[in-house]
Amino acid sequence: MSTELRISDYSVSDDTDLRTLEFSIGNKKVTTPTRALNTNTFFRDTKIPTTLASLNELYFTFDETSLKNINEKSAASKGKNKAAHKSKVQSNYKPTLCLLQFKNQGEAVRYPTSDEIDILINTAYSFSDITPIPSIPKVARALDVETFDNFLAYLDLCYTAIMVRNRKPIIGYIPVTVPLFTRKIINFYVDHGINAFYIDFDGTLISTHATELNALKVELKKRGYEENNFLHYVNVSFGKSINDQEVLSARDLLGFGYGLDSLGGVHMGAKRNREFYEWLKNHKDLIRNTNRLLNREDYGYYRVDTLGDKIAEMIPKDAPIRQSDIISAPESRQTRAVKIVNLHQQCVESTVLRRVVDENPEKTLEYFGSKANVLETDLKLLSKSSRS
Repeated sequence: MSTELRISDYSVSDDTDLRTLEFSIGNKKVTTPTRALNTNTFFRDTKIPTTLASLNELYFTFDETSLKNINEKSAASKGKNKAAHKSKVQSNYKPTLCLLQFKNQGEAVRYPTSDEIDILINTAYSFSDITPIPSIPKVARALDVETFDNFLAYLDLCYTAIMVRNRKPIIGYIPVTVPLFTRKIINFYVDHGINAFYIDFDGTLISTHATELNALKVELKKRGYEENNFLHYVNVSFGKSINDQEVLSARDLLGFGYGLDSLGGVHMGAKRNREFYEWLKNHKDLIRNTNRLLNREDYGYYRVDTLGDKIAEMIPKDAPIRQSDIISAPESRQTRAVKIVNLHQQCVESTVLRRVVDENPEKTLEYFGSKANVLETDLKLLSKSSRS
């Protein structure tokens, strides 16, 4: 089977890179822009309308111990199988990407061994409808000219492991890195017949990687893949939510304006040492600052604790939760409910953006500019004319 996705019905706006496209995974159609479902925070009765999402995203993080357990211990293997099945059921059997992250224990940076790669690939393949190359963020953060060939060797080992018995498309892993490496990664994938990619922003803003994104698009165009690619993105930041600001701009949604097709979740683990996070807990109220509700009407993420009586107006009438799950629920339930509302609103907004491209392709920048919390600096970066 071909490792490529067959892209159809491609359309791009005139003034930004906001675009729409269609492809099928198995016998199920995927239409973009889309927000992939993350069902891990869903309540038992949570339902997202099937028309609002095209993909389901499952995300597991492994180290050497947990990999050994899933490979050798029945309880660990059954647990992951159960979680994967539950996620597919809750997503109404949307095509699933099971993204895996390998983070070895300790401070040292290392690649997974060949045996660990086999376990990672077996897991990703078993739970996915399009098989992802596992991410290795600790390694990716330390890439340089002298070590980059080792990264390409890792990608090749993963590809080879998948192709031993492959009947599915492959989605390639792209870390945020320098333009030189981005171009080489794209060429590796295209050489291997792969035109679907997921970009791991590793908890950073999309706007801080303009040169890498442009290098990616230029290389795809050189290879004849400008209109024949799919870009999923995960772990993107909308700003430093640990700050005390009441509202932060929804910069994650602006990723669609950069030509990215599918928004995934934020699955970040700790990137700093334990002492830093202990200091942070003592100086910031992390729950209050990170528990934020999206208002898609103005592209703002609002601190829930500052909304007061306005919170009832902020919760959409079609939200897949009860208002009481946010207004009067215990903190843990409120946090889950806010995440569900945000995901639902991101799903709704992605369908709106499809219509904007179809009906007003010359006014997509104007659409983003109509959102009160979108910054002028971000609008400039989105504009094709300012980048020409």
